[in-house]
Amino acid sequence: MKLYHHLLIIAVIVTLIIFLYNDGFGAIPFLLAGIYLGFICVKEYRNFKKSKR
Repeated sequence: MKLYHHLLIIAVIVTLIIFLYNDGFGAIPFLLAGIYLGFICVKEYRNFKKSKR
């Protein structure tokens, strides 16, 4: 993904945290952030593993 895709996704997650946290639904954006960061971590790990070969 391009850099602006990452920035857009992070901005959406932050705005969801701001709006939903006071209503008691703060776990939803944090779950989305965890899934997103996990996906990025796995993707980077695979690229790192390929570059080591």
